[in-house]
Amino acid sequence: MKRAIRTLILSFVFLTSIGSHFKLEAAEYTFTITPAVNYPFDENISLGFSGFLQSDINLFNFMTIGFEGNYSLFKPTGFIKPMQLYGGGAGLGFYFYPFSRLYTGIGGGFGLNSGYVNVREDGGVYNTYNPIGFYYRGYAELGFRFSPSFVLTATGGYLSYVKTDFSNFNNGVYGGIGIKIIKSTGIKKASKSVSVSLEQYDDINPSFSRIYRDNECGIITITNHESAEIRNVHIYFDADKYTNSLIECGTIKRLNRFKNAQIPLYIDFSDAIMTFTEDGLIPGSVIIEYEFLGKKNRIEQNVSLKVRNRNAFIWSDLASLSTFISSETPEIQNFAKSVAGVARNQLATGMNRNFQFAAAMFVALRCAAINYSEDTLTPYIDYHTTEEVDSILYPLQTMECLGGDYDDLGILLMSLLESQGISCAYMATAEDFVVFVDLNMKPNSVSNHFADEASVFIDYDAEKVYLPLSMANFENGFTKSRINGAKVLEEALNDEYGDYEFILVEDAWTVYKPVVYNIASKNIPKPSSTLIANQLDIAIKNYIISDLNPIVARVEQTGDTNKLGVALVRAKRYTEAKEAFAKTNSVSAMNNIANIFVIEQNYEEAANQYNKVLEIDPENKTALSGLESLKTKLEQ
Repeated sequence: MKRAIRTLILSFVFLTSIGSHFKLEAAEYTFTITPAVNYPFDENISLGFSGFLQSDINLFNFMTIGFEGNYSLFKPTGFIKPMQLYGGGAGLGFYFYPFSRLYTGIGGGFGLNSGYVNVREDGGVYNTYNPIGFYYRGYAELGFRFSPSFVLTATGGYLSYVKTDFSNFNNGVYGGIGIKIIKSTGIKKASKSVSVSLEQYDDINPSFSRIYRDNECGIITITNHESAEIRNVHIYFDADKYTNSLIECGTIKRLNRFKNAQIPLYIDFSDAIMTFTEDGLIPGSVIIEYEFLGKKNRIEQNVSLKVRNRNAFIWSDLASLSTFISSETPEIQNFAKSVAGVARNQLATGMNRNFQFAAAMFVALRCAAINYSEDTLTPYIDYHTTEEVDSILYPLQTMECLGGDYDDLGILLMSLLESQGISCAYMATAEDFVVFVDLNMKPNSVSNHFADEASVFIDYDAEKVYLPLSMANFENGFTKSRINGAKVLEEALNDEYGDYEFILVEDAWTVYKPVVYNIASKNIPKPSSTLIANQLDIAIKNYIISDLNPIVARVEQTGDTNKLGVALVRAKRYTEAKEAFAKTNSVSAMNNIANIFVIEQNYEEAANQYNKVLEIDPENKTALSGLESLKTKLEQ
């Protein structure tokens, strides 16, 4: 018995210490009173009354622990006075709200008990006893929550009073109606029922504005200050004109009182973010919609976002530079279409198409008086190897300024080519920025187009061939740019200690979506088509001299006149090509001669040649098709 009393005292001290701790932090207490009807299992005792008082601390939003007292009144058969039993001890319970207003709980209690029992002794004398022992009970509850602080429950359970040796004294089941009063202490009243704090991972970069819709850029912390849990919480972010839409950042099924939850921040930025010319702040709002005791609520809290200027860039991930490469800017598209038209008019048969388009775009920029202009504040050479904030020009800005640093020039050139469906890649080196143009060529064809395979970058795994162009040699023209681009590539490939990244623009775009900077400007240069055509012709002639003529000489040594004819056509040496094909003396060679006459716009001779083929092979499809295509031209 002494041990039991000591245990209860220690329990009291323990519970008091818990209560003190939670009071300092944030605690919720429940006070319960439950009157009940008790049905004893002893047939000599009639239906009785039981009452329970509980004072509990609510822990972890699902458990209660505290003290309780009970009182029971019975009328045993043959007793003049009723039997009264009472007890006090500790209780432990668990609860859950499956719905906002539906309460469920289970629990139990254990403690000491005593009472008053009048027993008739021999001789008809009544004596009063005060039995001492223990009690224990278990119960279940189902209730309705009228408010966060008031719950009405229906309770059923089992109650047993036992002697000190735990032999049965009185036991039975009970059922009743309970009232729960829930109070909180140690909490300052919040100004809002739900509060918000926002933490950015980094300042917003306008160049990444299309990325933040699908990639989180911060954390929103939601704290519930309501007097009960909130449910079906939806969190949105909006920044007025700086966002296209009200985007949902996340949902929370249930957030208990005093608790917080973290939700990733997503933002659907509009083009207005591109107006930021200086670092600054933009106003935004976090909108929270939730249900509280079945009622829908909506609150909005203002926040501020730190934003860098639109040209800011940090070289932490080279692939992220692709956000500046924009093939969708209208002014860039128009410029590229105009240049592509010039290139198409001068396309050389047999010569790689993408090579000719790359040359055309390059010389067009030079004809537009666009030059290398070092960024004196954040020079590429110094900044691209650091994680300091650099300043990068958008393609349209480079055209407006008629110049830019190595990276700016490369971004502009790649934007023009990508707008015409020509894939590009890039690489940053210590002293250069290299643009790679996809030639849409198989590796086994390189020797037919370049005197030295080192002139290009061959990706054997992907079966791709790229033309490297050095932006450090932009001012020296297309030929110098591609020659030095090949040298920089060779140095990078032979550098055992270097760490160079080869970034495919379209692969990078899958993560770093390009932004469109198209703020209206009247300063877009419009070079003469004639000037572009002349400069393109020079670039192609240089290519013929440096690469195609040596290939012709090499093929000539083989004695294969058909291959020689093809090589001569590619080098635009049409007279010699016709002579080479004539030596072959085959139907296919005769068709090739006819095709050369078409290139030279000598349509009558072309028709005569096709007719000669048909005299030998009346069903020859190449000749028939060639004659059909010449009809309109011969009629003019």
